[in-house]
Amino acid sequence: MARYYMNGYTPPEGVNSASKVKEYQRQLGVKADGIWGPDTDAAYRASLESSARKQTRSEGGFDWGDSGRNETFDGYYNAIRNSLSVPTVTVKTPSAGEVKDLWSSVLRPGVDAAIEQRSRAARREMAEIDADAVSRGMGQSSYVTSVKARQSEEAQDDISDMEAQYGATLAEKIYDTLYKYEQMSLNAQQYNAEARAAAQKTALSMASDWYDQYLSRQNAAIAAAAKGGSGKSSRGGSGSKKSSLSREDYTEYVRNLTAAQRRQLFSSESSYWSSRRDEIYSALGNTLYDSLKKKYGG
Repeated sequence: MARYYMNGYTPPEGVNSASKVKEYQRQLGVKADGIWGPDTDAAYRASLESSARKQTRSEGGFDWGDSGRNETFDGYYNAIRNSLSVPTVTVKTPSAGEVKDLWSSVLRPGVDAAIEQRSRAARREMAEIDADAVSRGMGQSSYVTSVKARQSEEAQDDISDMEAQYGATLAEKIYDTLYKYEQMSLNAQQYNAEARAAAQKTALSMASDWYDQYLSRQNAAIAAAAKGGSGKSSRGGSGSKKSSLSREDYTEYVRNLTAAQRRQLFSSESSYWSSRRDEIYSALGNTLYDSLKKKYGG
């Protein structure tokens, strides 16, 4: 089976083929190449963190309402995320041909020099054999020819060995170099993915703080308006002062409450939420109040 993950990266349980990795990658919004690597792993972990965060918020009475997302929170998140500068690392990987040319320029001169040296030695040995044969009066005998042939073959064998060694060394250098570049590229991808994930985490954390502050200000405004009235307001009651907030303010307040807070607003008997409910009813009137309750009351 072909590899569907990179060394050091483990897909979730059940993701055991390139096709299943591609399915996950499409869901995560990353390149669907069928290989579980740094980008896919970072996106997967970010997805897990986001799901856990949403679950925690939901359990704590903080969810995204009927639409599944909160526009105010999203606005904070996008503003913060866009303002963060995420550093990235880029590795320019040379082609196999470029690496071959590089190492050839390093290795070939030494090989050519060694071959030339062996060829000169062979020619010198041939000349010595001829000189010895002449001194012995043997001339170009079959014996001399045979000896020279053996010397020539040995020289060619040595040169062939040099060429073979050169080829093996060159191939090894090319492989090692490309492998190192691949590792640097993977490290860069992992760094970039972790940097993006860190930026997302920072933006989520800051947006959560901002949104909590926003809700606190909204609650404080309603509380202040309620305090401005004479005693506890009541539906259809008398003696309450007119709130300084407009109907739009109250409507905006209800719209930006979480689903859990809306349920408390429209049904809780606690003094706080009862006061908020009476104040909103007094400010909006029966028709608009019932419309909001029908839309957000759950």
